[in-house]
Formats: sequence, C-alpha cells, structure tokens
Amino acid sequence: MGVRCIEKLLIITSTIDHTVDYIISKYNKEIDFFRLNTDLINDYQISITNDGWSIYHDGWKCILHENDINGIYYRKPRFPNLDEFEEEYRSMINNDILSMINGIVDSFNGKVLTKPSILRKYENKIYQLMYAKKLGLSIPISFIGNSNVEVIKMERYKSIIKPIYTGKIYKSNTCEIYQTCIFDSFHEDISFTPIYLQEYVNKSFEVRITIVKNRVFSVKIESKDLVDWRKAYETNKYSLIDVPLSIKNKLFQMMDDFNIDFGAFDFIVNEDGKWIFLEVNPNGQWQWLEKALNLDISNSIITYFKGER
Repeated sequence: MGVRCIEKLLIITSTIDHTVDYIISKYNKEIDFFRLNTDLINDYQISITNDGWSIYHDGWKCILHENDINGIYYRKPRFPNLDEFEEEYRSMINNDILSMINGIVDSFNGKVLTKPSILRKYENKIYQLMYAKKLGLSIPISFIGNSNVEVIKMERYKSIIKPIYTGKIYKSNTCEIYQTCIFDSFHEDISFTPIYLQEYVNKSFEVRITIVKNRVFSVKIESKDLVDWRKAYETNKYSLIDVPLSIKNKLFQMMDDFNIDFGAFDFIVNEDGKWIFLEVNPNGQWQWLEKALNLDISNSIITYFKGER
C-alpha cells in the first residue's frame, strides 16, 4: 500500500518568520504551502461554521477548507498592529484572534507541529522543571516564585536570572527581549513579580538537541558568552556531538509523555562531563543550525508531514 503524501500544508506564523521563508523556498516544488501571517490577519477571510472552517487569501487563488489539507505547521504567530483601535480594546481583539486561530489548529485531526494547547502546557518552565526531576535528569539548583524570603537563600550561589515565560514584550512594531543574565543580590519586593533563578553551572560547553519524531540532531555549542550563548550567535562554534544513550532515551520518554513530535532541548555539559538539563522548547528554532552544519532538519519536518519514514 503506497504512502499518501501531503499536497497542501498550512503554516501559521507571521511576516517576520525567516525560517518559514527558508522552508517554503526550499520545498515549494514538493509541497503546496499556504502561509497565514497572523500579524496581517485582516488580509485573510476566515470563516468557521457548522460545516467547518475555511480561509481565503487573494494570493492563494483559492478557498482553503479544512478537508483540503492534512497538515498544519504552527510556527510563530504574532499579533497585528492595532494602533487604530483604542488601547482598552486591543487586548480583547488580540485574544479573540488567538482564540480563533488556536481553535482551528487544536481541532484539526491531521498532523500538527505542534498544537497550541500542547504548547501552552509543556512550554511552562515550572512543569518542565518538576517533570525533569521526576524523570531523573540532572537539573541546576533552581528557584521560581515570588517569596522575598526564599529568594535570599539563592544569594549563597552564583546564580542566573531567566524569563519564566517568553521574555518578550511587544510594543506596536517593536519587541523588547529579556535574556538570561547573572543575578545580583537585591532586596526589592517580588511579591507581584515572580522570578526564575538557577545556580550558575561552570560549563565546558552547551548542547542543543533537536528531535523530529525519531530523528536526532545534536550540536555542541562553544560560546564566548558563558551565560547565554544566544547573545553570541555570530561567534559561536558549532560541531556535531553524540548524545549518551541514557539521555537520549529520557528525551524520547519526555516527548512521548508530552505528546510532541518536535523538541529543541538545551543542556549544559559541566567540567566533570555531566549532562545537565535546562529546558525544552516544543516550538524551537532550528534553521541556523541546519545552515551552520548542513543538517537535515527541514527535510525531516517535510518528511514528517508527508508521512514517509
């Protein structure tokens, strides 16, 4: 019996998603892509009725119905510029847009990387921390909370402070990004502002492990920035590295338990060679690693949607 290959793939993202530019350009002869940029939501006509959903865009030259596709790639949706509306209504409009888009994706019966309902649960740093501990992965000494008393105890360690959620604040057409940095002791009131602290681990290097279904792409990252390698993309040194089987098996177990087919896992390898789990992003970036080391991540994603092995 032949494998049914996907003909049409809906991608939910935004105009600034260069990874989607890349994947469409590379595979447009194999896949009929339909890109929905949520920051230009007014360019699309979306209808959800008793008969299902449909989407129309002038550039598509057709109306896309839910039965026309068997795959959705849920990437990086972003809110539109709502400056024309009074400020008190913008949050409500954004929530309605997100609810509409996420409802379409969550209710879809075909393949999805990855449903927003799954992302909401498993992107949560607290959930990940508790799960990793139960799974038996090594994790740094950590504190998440709003206790002014407990946060003082972390001052005994050299610590880093990192975002609990996304670390991004959108303002009209700009985006402020808050990254991981060294935590200096302070005595401000955090009762309204929970924070995330972790013991700083002296590292030999870091590892990004990207898994698509059962394909593993593991990259050693050597960075001049010893706190957050993301701040030094251009000078980082990348190379392939083998993942210990015990670690790999735990990551596959995590993906099964999280019900995800894609994950970008971050580890520190300390000076004693111990692998220490930091976090997993079920919707993480991968394009820069594919280009740096000529990896096959994009093809693995397309193969996943085609249903091929």
